[in-house]
Amino acid sequence: MIRNLSINNLLLIENIEMDIGLGLCVLTGETGAGKSMILESLELLSGRRVKSNIRPEKDKKTVIAASVDISKYKKLKDHLENLDIEIEDEIIIKRIINSDGKSKSIVNDSLVSLTTLKEIANNTIEVHSQFSEQGLLDNSTHIRTLDDFGDYQHELKKLSGIWDQYDKIKKEYQEEKSNYEKIQNQKDEYNYDLKELKSLNPIKNEFLGLEKKKKILKNSRKISENINQVIENFTREDPPGIENLLSRNLSILNQIRDLLDNETTKSLDKLESIFLDISEISKIFESFSNIEVDNNSLENIDDRVSLYKRLSKKHSTEVENLSLILSELERKIESTEDIRKNIESLKVELEKVKDQYTNQSEIITELRVKYADILDKKINSEFPDLKLENAQFKTLIHDCEQSFIGKDKVIFNIQTNPKSNMGEIKSISSGGELCRIALAIKVTAEKDSSSTMVFDEVDSGIGGAVSTAVGERLRKLGQKRQVLVVTHSPQVAALGSDHFLVKKITDHHGTKIKVEKLEGEEKTNEIARMLSGKQITNEAVNAAKKLIENSN
Repeated sequence: MIRNLSINNLLLIENIEMDIGLGLCVLTGETGAGKSMILESLELLSGRRVKSNIRPEKDKKTVIAASVDISKYKKLKDHLENLDIEIEDEIIIKRIINSDGKSKSIVNDSLVSLTTLKEIANNTIEVHSQFSEQGLLDNSTHIRTLDDFGDYQHELKKLSGIWDQYDKIKKEYQEEKSNYEKIQNQKDEYNYDLKELKSLNPIKNEFLGLEKKKKILKNSRKISENINQVIENFTREDPPGIENLLSRNLSILNQIRDLLDNETTKSLDKLESIFLDISEISKIFESFSNIEVDNNSLENIDDRVSLYKRLSKKHSTEVENLSLILSELERKIESTEDIRKNIESLKVELEKVKDQYTNQSEIITELRVKYADILDKKINSEFPDLKLENAQFKTLIHDCEQSFIGKDKVIFNIQTNPKSNMGEIKSISSGGELCRIALAIKVTAEKDSSSTMVFDEVDSGIGGAVSTAVGERLRKLGQKRQVLVVTHSPQVAALGSDHFLVKKITDHHGTKIKVEKLEGEEKTNEIARMLSGKQITNEAVNAAKKLIENSN
């Protein structure tokens, strides 16, 4: 329900704030006072496109905001949370319109699309008027209305569960089938790739070793020259190399070993150890210097390195991952038979669940036909009291695309007089008739709802006892939810729990629309005005008091 409605710079409305309670809320005022502008604001909050005639003046913005209680709408709360919008049980909805007609929608300071705004409105605000795109004018709502009326919620829940199972298996079946077809279509390519990778037979860490070996072989001449020069520096006789110099020095020192102190003897031992290490190093260099370059070996290494690089590029992976690609290709080719068997198994399971769905949806269709007949009779019995004695209501059920709610399309049809044809509700031309038909349907079909229902022109062309009947039904709806009604009927106004007076004020600053909440004597005087016109008589005041008294 709407807790607060704020309207700024909308046509003649400069600023309006309305705190609205639960139950029946009436908006009254003289013809042309601006009541329709308030309904216009609710339509815009519901995601309707911006008409050119309501754009604000240059350098101004139209801002419409509403505080809406969504505590009973779990799916809506989940949807908003999935959009990363922080919410509690109450949200702030805003529609901001610029002078160029462009607008933006905001929920709790988060920018949202018009689609999201419409989804919020579809759950929380239902506008019934001749030009509204919501409520019963939207045929997609009819099936929900019938299902809410019918006593088969358990069967609907069962159908929804079967549909979820069917949908899950169907998706798995289609995915497996797609995978199988993909493998079959690419089987030759997979086999060719597998043959290539097997010819390479990638080995972990081999590529780095090959690259290193290739580098050594390609630079063998330079390596040999440099190392041979180092060996010569180690072993030459004249002038003496490192080894010979160390050997001679050790020979000289060993001749006087017995004459040396302990510290010096230790140093001599270290020098002998160094000599032995240098001799070993010299031998290693000598063995490395004898590199024999086998051109065939170098060519083979080069070919293998190139193949590693080419295949890694082809498969868009690192060289070290080629062994994984090989395993994956083998798995894909080997899994073809397993996938085929799984597809057959899923197909059997899918057909089984489909039969369950078909059977359950037929049960739902039978129940809808049964309760549609009951609903039609009850709604038609409401019509005479609402001055719709010539109207006939009929619920039609057609086959449509299968979904979680079944295979039915429900359309409410109406015949407003014996000479007219039965047609869809949205084809009705009279706003007053449309609202009274909607009222009859809602009073009959609604069990419980927390959405706000808005009626415009519901009392058009009626009076007296018919107005009272309309008011009583509006108040009955208000026992379950918030109901806003624009009315010219004193009988309807007297039944309102909240009463707002909309009036147009003209002064030297221009013309503006104001809204006042009426209570006590002010409410009595407004109903008296509605009874007698501009000149409020004592008789009208007394009649107004009587109406209010009878409404309590």
